[in-house]
Amino acid sequence: MYWLKIALFSILDNESETSNNYIIAKFILENYNQLSGVSLTEISRQCNLSKAAISRFCKDLGLIDYIDLQMLIRARHSKSREEKPVLPLDEQKQVYLSRLKQMTDHFPIIMDDSAVEDLISDILQHQTIYTFGHLQASHIAYTLRNSLAVYGIFCYSAQSWVEQREKLKNAGKDDLVIIFSASGDFFKRLDINMSFIEKADAPKIYMVTFGRDNGAPSKIRKIYLGDTAEDPWSNVQMNMFINYISYRISMTY
Repeated sequence: MYWLKIALFSILDNESETSNNYIIAKFILENYNQLSGVSLTEISRQCNLSKAAISRFCKDLGLIDYIDLQMLIRARHSKSREEKPVLPLDEQKQVYLSRLKQMTDHFPIIMDDSAVEDLISDILQHQTIYTFGHLQASHIAYTLRNSLAVYGIFCYSAQSWVEQREKLKNAGKDDLVIIFSASGDFFKRLDINMSFIEKADAPKIYMVTFGRDNGAPSKIRKIYLGDTAEDPWSNVQMNMFINYISYRISMTY
C-alpha cells in the first residue's frame, strides 16, 4: 500500500532521529523490498530495539500489531508481482485524463452539499481544530493543516491513533474535528467508546469519506466525495476537496 510509505516518511519528517519510531521507520523504508515474511524478532534485532517498541510503532501507525504490518508488506509485494496491462503512452494519458474529468464533472455535486458550506463556516469560527485520518488518509489531514496555517488557522494533527483517541475523548463543544476516512471505518480502527459524542458538550465532528453506508454515528456530519475509494484516486479526490476548502478560506483574507 503506497500510503504506508507516506506514513513512514511522515514519521521521518516529524520525529527526532534518535526516537524509536524514527529508527524503525527508516529501517523499513531502506529495506522495504526485503521485509516480506521477516519476523518481529529479526526486525527488533536489526533495529536494536525491543519487540515491544516495534509493536508500539505498529499501533502508532494505526495498525493492530506487527502481523498487520506484515500483511500490508506482503500484499504490496504480491501486487507488485501482478502483471499489469501494457498500454501505449497515448492511451495511458487518455485513461488518466478521463479519470480526472470524471472527478471534475462530479465535483459540483460536492460543492453544492450544504455540509461543505457549514464546514467552511466552522473552520473560520472555531479556535481549536483537529484534522485526523488513519493510514492513507493521514497525510491528507496533515496537508489540510499545513494549508490552513498559511491563513493563520492552526490545527492539531497526529499520526498516532492513541493520540487521536485521547484528543477526541477530551474534546469539547468549542472544538472542531475534521476526519478523513476513505472507507468510513475511522472509528472502528480507532477502537474508541463512542459515548463521547453523546456528551452535552460534545465536539462538532465532520467526516470526509466515500460511499454512503459506512456506519458512522448519525451525529457526525458526513461529506461524501463519491462512491468509490479506489487507490490512488481516492487521495486525488480528497486533495481536490482540501484544495477547494483552502481556496474558499483564502477568499476571506
